[in-house]
Amino acid sequence: MSEALFKSFAIVGAGPHIGIPIVKAFLAIGAPILSFVKTKVDVLISTVTCVFGGVVVQDVLADAAKEAGVKLFVPSEFGVSPPAVGLAHEKHAFAGSFSISQSMRKSIGLPTLRVYNGLFHDFVPWLTALTDTGKFHIVSKGDMPGSFTAISDVAGYVAHILTTQPPSRLLDVEVRIEGQRTSALGDYVPVVHCDALPTEGVLAADVRTRYQQGFDVGKASCGWNPDTEIDDAELASKDNSLWEGHRWLTIGEVLGL
Repeated sequence: MSEALFKSFAIVGAGPHIGIPIVKAFLAIGAPILSFVKTKVDVLISTVTCVFGGVVVQDVLADAAKEAGVKLFVPSEFGVSPPAVGLAHEKHAFAGSFSISQSMRKSIGLPTLRVYNGLFHDFVPWLTALTDTGKFHIVSKGDMPGSFTAISDVAGYVAHILTTQPPSRLLDVEVRIEGQRTSALGDYVPVVHCDALPTEGVLAADVRTRYQQGFDVGKASCGWNPDTEIDDAELASKDNSLWEGHRWLTIGEVLGL
């Protein structure tokens, strides 16, 4: 493949969480981005939600992208480390359910770029019931460091690398970025350590608790390897360097704490 930079971009699922920020990031650097309607473009970015069946349709979306001549597909897998493979896959099926299937990628021959950024800063108040109770509720000790990145930083990073990096650096690649690595949420507001989040007035408390239980062993880090169950702090931010000179926002800055 030519090493000429990608020139045309489209997005599916341009909702308020990550989709619209990505659109704004492209426009901010003067790179137009279209809504995907089987238009021939170099790169298709999916930002469909991981709930309400959105990610389930990514195999179909990838197939349509291939037919439309797309050269690179960026699936909606923004978040923590990739799912396990091989024998460990069943243990981590929850994470894998958000992924476009490996067999599908191989069968249609569509290169992908996966972006793993840890937790969005903006997600922390919901995850910890801060929005509901005014306090950070941390399940168990909460002393394992995790990867946190601002939505605006993720959006800007995606726009930057897709418009500045050659195809050889992006095709069938996983990039891992980390705006801030911390376990010290108590530096911002009072923390309540608990075995489970309170249920009174806290919707989906059980879901939030299960998320945190995984994070308590290191799964909130972009350096987490689900097959070896080991966290590599250097791996977690290994691709930050592709946005040279960028200053990453902190949790405190984003949440105004």
